Amino acid sequence: MRSSHLTLASAVAAAFVLAACQTDPISGPSKIVGEPLLDMVLGPAGTSAFPTVTGQRITAATARDTIEFSVNFLPPTGPGATYQLALMDTAAGTVTAPTARIIRTMRSRRPVNRDSSVAILKVDTANSATFAISDTATTVSIRIASTAIPNYSHVVLRSSGEGSVPAAMPAGRTGFLSFRYKNGTTFAVQNGLFGSFAKATADRLPFLVSAYVVNANFWGDQIRLSFRNLIRPPAGFRYAAWLVDERTGTATRVGGILSPVPDNKPLDDADLGTGPWYNAAGVLEAQVRGDMKALNVVPQDYSFLALVLEPYGGTGAPTKPGVSYVLSATIPNSVASRAATPGKVFGAVTSSSGKALLNTTVYLQGINMTVPGQIASASATGTWQFRAVPTGTYKAYAIPFGDAVIRDSATVVVGSKKVNGVLTGDSLFVTLRIP
Repeated sequence: MRSSHLTLASAVAAAFVLAACQTDPISGPSKIVGEPLLDMVLGPAGTSAFPTVTGQRITAATARDTIEFSVNFLPPTGPGATYQLALMDTAAGTVTAPTARIIRTMRSRRPVNRDSSVAILKVDTANSATFAISDTATTVSIRIASTAIPNYSHVVLRSSGEGSVPAAMPAGRTGFLSFRYKNGTTFAVQNGLFGSFAKATADRLPFLVSAYVVNANFWGDQIRLSFRNLIRPPAGFRYAAWLVDERTGTATRVGGILSPVPDNKPLDDADLGTGPWYNAAGVLEAQVRGDMKALNVVPQDYSFLALVLEPYGGTGAPTKPGVSYVLSATIPNSVASRAATPGKVFGAVTSSSGKALLNTTVYLQGINMTVPGQIASASATGTWQFRAVPTGTYKAYAIPFGDAVIRDSATVVVGSKKVNGVLTGDSLFVTLRIP
């Protein structure tokens, strides 16, 4: 198989290969020499969003006792894992975990009618140096109020996978998102860095998408990915491959990166670990091996595969991949074509009070998504329908015309069945009720 070099601006070229067993009219019977091989074009992900810090500011008063900023696109944390706040001083080498007011806001834009939408906000507040993230559409607003702020120079965000916040700066790298607010005796907020932080500027490692992809394919029931020279993930993060369906939000974790065959050892410590497969800036060689039978998945139920960055720590892996996609590949057409044809979801809106049903907004949303996938308006008799719905689990919602509040919802599971030998999505009837 031909290897291709991958950069941020170029993708990997791959060919479709199928090893088949058949009788050739000229050469005679052919022999199976291996499992069918289906290559994927694995390249930089066009829809990725890595963690960023915005809106940094420090109070202008003499005390300089308040810092405010927001963090966007943080990947979800696993069970028991958290993100940690730390103030660090690169001159003295000191560290503290400040108490901060943390406001997490999840924004979901939902339609009210064909011409407008409403932003649904979910807000919670805590006073702590740690917090967890459960959803991908979350903005974290942080306000650190402490008289100790002038004694430090940087705000650093860490993953609990690194352990508790230390009392002194570690000799190597730490943290994954940081910004400076004090230089000597001068207070001035600077831009943020996504990548491993360190006491010395020269030792810091900004994260960049860079890798040499050796291969990416489906091999029988296995997913096989091989890389060279992946840049090290930020401190507290690791690489993992996920299958994702952008139509329903369904996602399955395939597994983390491993050292090459025959070693096959987990490289979950690629951020800060040492060993024969690492150099100062990168992972020399790595692979991903996923068994779809063991995972109980079929690839045609997903739209793409991605290598992502995820925080580690806690008692288990995250249940969602976030949007920190490093590399991604669309599921090959030869695999995607095995999926069932779309089903149909139709139904009626009823009203117990005789309220007008015309233009009641009905929308269908993947069970793990924060934005609707399909939108319809009910007729005067309350009927509505979605003619092409991929198999999967959804929620159907109803909002009366001119209203901004969901009045009813129902879980919708679109399965599949064989009709004349063709796998076909189900047709379902759903009733929604409004006051």
